[in-house]
Amino acid sequence: MKISSKTKISKLIDHNPETIEVISEINKHFKKLKNPFLRKALAPRVTVAEAAKIGGVPVCVMIDKLRSIGFETSDDCGCEAVSPKEKYKLTENKTEMRKKNIVELDVRPSLEKGIDPFNEIMSQLKKMDDEDTLKIINTFEPIPLLNLLKEKGYVYETERPEQGLVYTYLEKAEGEKDQTEERTEKPELLFEEIEKQYSGHLKEIDVRDLEMPLPMVTILEEVEKLSEGQGLYVHHKRLPQYLLPELENRGFKWVSKEEDKDNVKLIIFK
Repeated sequence: MKISSKTKISKLIDHNPETIEVISEINKHFKKLKNPFLRKALAPRVTVAEAAKIGGVPVCVMIDKLRSIGFETSDDCGCEAVSPKEKYKLTENKTEMRKKNIVELDVRPSLEKGIDPFNEIMSQLKKMDDEDTLKIINTFEPIPLLNLLKEKGYVYETERPEQGLVYTYLEKAEGEKDQTEERTEKPELLFEEIEKQYSGHLKEIDVRDLEMPLPMVTILEEVEKLSEGQGLYVHHKRLPQYLLPELENRGFKWVSKEEDKDNVKLIIFK
């Protein structure tokens, strides 16, 4: 089978089930693909290039691993060989970081419990001095969070000392004002108004039982399918803080309503 960076993971698995084991070597989160339900939800949505990004390696590393189990690529695939030394190199950053006073925060226990570590990270940043550097220990690069913090005056670097382990260094750029206040939810009245405005034109999904990062992946896929004048009604366990800035970057608006601590309603629209 010939593949490219745009080939869906589901097609690879259908052709060769060994694909799951191969990409699991890159990031342990891909082992979730062994679960039939999660495989059905995630694999059709993710391309080889997107999987490489989640795994924190160049797409060519992913392609090379797939070649090792018999997949072929066309001449116009655009992939080049990557040396082992480059696989886990530091993310390029034009700003030289201080890294003098490093505070470590391991968010892996929270992720294992299915808890979004956003508030944990933001709370830690608030406790720190502007001269301190936060070192987040994770299993993947939290790109949506980093995009949000860049807008708040932070610089960052990510380092991958080994497979399945990512260090993200965060610190406030010199001269930047602290703007790490929590996002505030929209008033419930606004939620009711939007719900009424889009009555009969809401596509409904429930991501409460999906493992991370499937809720975010599912929502981002579904919003891109919305027709003109249509909104997405999401049942979620909590307000997805990583997702909100990404939605806004894509031109979407949102309102939320908390029913209880494990039941949040979200309407996404343009």
